[in-house]
Amino acid sequence: MAQKSTNSNYGLLTRRRFLATSGVVALSGCLGGENNESPNTDVDGPVANAPVPDDPTSATYAMTGSADQPTVTYYGNWKCPYCADFSMGFLGNIVTDYVEPGDISLQFRSLAYIDGKPFLGPDAPRAAQAGLAAWNVDPETYWPYHEYVFANQPPESETWATTDKLVSFAEEAGVTETGQFRTKIQEQAYESPIWQTSQVAADADVSGTPALIIDGETVNPLSDEQRIRTLIEQLADGS
Repeated sequence: MAQKSTNSNYGLLTRRRFLATSGVVALSGCLGGENNESPNTDVDGPVANAPVPDDPTSATYAMTGSADQPTVTYYGNWKCPYCADFSMGFLGNIVTDYVEPGDISLQFRSLAYIDGKPFLGPDAPRAAQAGLAAWNVDPETYWPYHEYVFANQPPESETWATTDKLVSFAEEAGVTETGQFRTKIQEQAYESPIWQTSQVAADADVSGTPALIIDGETVNPLSDEQRIRTLIEQLADGS
């Protein structure tokens, strides 16, 4: 899990070591990630094909599943390599096993600010703008965009989330209204919902990513998959 740094000198925590010690939730930074030399265009997994609600325009934040079902909220950050691990791995199982059958819906909210400061780089808020632009401009292509960005995520240490790079991702992922997508990013059209996410996350004691809120409980989805499944099943059963 990537967490707010309390030290200006970040330590490098490798992905292998993180997964081997994933019960630890306090990390000093989110350094890592892999720089793909060539684009990964094979993004046709469960997340890319996640079902969109019947009325996506009624949701400010990206959703998959039916709005009538109990909702699990996923707090992530487009620059966080641990979010890429989750989004390209266990998240797909959640979609297949619980969203597609209609047991739950899932909402994604990008945590771009913590304590009023950009989280994981000055370009993180721009990446959050782009995610909301994809959802609000062309919701049918949002989940392919979501999977494509995380599959091709540059290293977190780089300031990669420029407008041109994000538009390029959108084009490659199949977002159709890329002109409007670019305009929304440049206008910072979604600054209010991005700040609202920061406040709601703080209220839920979310201080790093990835994090899931399941029936009011905040959990690290990379720490204990069986625990996540139990909580989701209890939520779906109303217990």
